[in-house]
Amino acid sequence: MRIGFNAALFSSPEIRGWTRYGLNLINALDREGHDISLFTPYAIHQELSSRLSPGVKVVHTASTRYWRWLSLDLPKALKRERIELFHTPHHFGLPLNAPCPTVVTIHDAIEMQDRKMRLSDLRQPRVLPNKMDHWLTEKVAHQVITVSQYSHDRIVEQRPLFCGRVAVIPNAADPLFSPSFSPLPPEIKAQLDAAPYIFYIGGFEQRKNVPFLLKAFAESNLITTRLVMAGGLAGNGATLSAQIKSLNLESRCTLLGRVDDSWLPGLYAGAQAFVYPSLYEGFGLQICEAFAMGCPVLAADATSLPEVLGPGGETFTLDSTHQLSALLTKISTDATYRDELKQRAIKRSATFSWDETARLTARVYSKILSQQGRQPSPQASAMTPSSPVATEQPTAVL
Repeated sequence: MRIGFNAALFSSPEIRGWTRYGLNLINALDREGHDISLFTPYAIHQELSSRLSPGVKVVHTASTRYWRWLSLDLPKALKRERIELFHTPHHFGLPLNAPCPTVVTIHDAIEMQDRKMRLSDLRQPRVLPNKMDHWLTEKVAHQVITVSQYSHDRIVEQRPLFCGRVAVIPNAADPLFSPSFSPLPPEIKAQLDAAPYIFYIGGFEQRKNVPFLLKAFAESNLITTRLVMAGGLAGNGATLSAQIKSLNLESRCTLLGRVDDSWLPGLYAGAQAFVYPSLYEGFGLQICEAFAMGCPVLAADATSLPEVLGPGGETFTLDSTHQLSALLTKISTDATYRDELKQRAIKRSATFSWDETARLTARVYSKILSQQGRQPSPQASAMTPSSPVATEQPTAVL
């Protein structure tokens, strides 16, 4: 099957959830024998291009204007390359006049809840085009893929027209997260100070609920255990530092900032637990990363997190910090409990696989082509016949 992907976001060196999803799905589809081409108006950053499978083709149509590329250059390139189906892996970026069926992956419904056009948008040059891109993509997509049952339900609530056109196909951990990980560099080891630690990796915006974690950690009074947090602060540094100071955690809390991808497996593997207190997630990819490294997981009982966590870890309520505080104390002081959660994480990790995600995604592609009266090219025969089919009806995450 000749599949095209919108790779416009691959121009940035920053690797976050949407980028990880795109990279790993593209590489897994390539392993399955499909002919993959990436389309972009920008040069793909070297950090990302080095992670792409050698068989993946990049079609770089240089353009000074994104909208010209999306509406004129991209459709011409898709036709020239004889692409059978075009997939954008990040909420937006489908052309209005694509010469083939189209798919969009919508990871969550956060932006859908605030999509109204306002007069104030006209004073912000990037806001209005961004909203238009999302709106047009939703209008022209033949199929939506999302990553959890929770996201499916919220998307259909916000966009009833998608009912019956949303397939649920889960994420998985990047192959980077494996037992053969690189040792942590001396500068990171020095900051960890050889102390046992609780780990958090992610953003620091309001929905990530980091102050809740700080308060619960302060309540636990674990004098010899540190709280280690990684991720770009994006303007939240002063507020976070003030919160840490107000809770007298300066000597027990380490802010690593944005860290190199290659350091993350070691940070998970060395932690007593990974804690995810987020108020809203469409999936929660860090949970899969922690699972893959055998790191015990404590996650909020909110939105998609319990669905992804399954029996692989423990949830805590967000009604108060007492339950999380008690769990932090237990996991830091009870080695038997910690080992039990480690084994549960490893077992749960085996239920997530990018190869399986690719097979399920390819089945969705084949179904769309069939509905459009088109026959997939012979590469589709590489699909495993016994693989379960991701249909238009919601498919539960394992």
